[in-house]
Amino acid sequence: MKISIPGLGGRLQRARRSTGLSQVAVGKRIDVSWMTVHRWERYQRSISEENLDLLCDLYDKPLRWFLTLEEGDLENGVGVSDEAPARPQNAAATRLSRKIADAPASERPMIEKVVEDLLDGLRRVA
Repeated sequence: MKISIPGLGGRLQRARRSTGLSQVAVGKRIDVSWMTVHRWERYQRSISEENLDLLCDLYDKPLRWFLTLEEGDLENGVGVSDEAPARPQNAAATRLSRKIADAPASERPMIEKVVEDLLDGLRRVA
């Protein structure tokens, strides 16, 4: 099962940074590409239960820490890479994240793929 909830990307990023690991190092440790780690942290791709379990072990955090939202989780830097400074999440992205999270689980992969394709198209135009 894939997991995609608001706030998860920011928590993944904070946990990784607290360990001092780069996205490349995390990818190597759990056998995924650095770009996959990057996309998880930027809310561009949902994460499998298996990979989240591996990250729990790697970051020494309980699963509940990643799945429990706290005040400020949605306002913290979303879309932050290792090189870019943190920037606040805008209101449209917050609404979109909530709508995707509220969608039936069976439809989320399709919705996430559509959003990813739209973002890729926008990047090519820019």
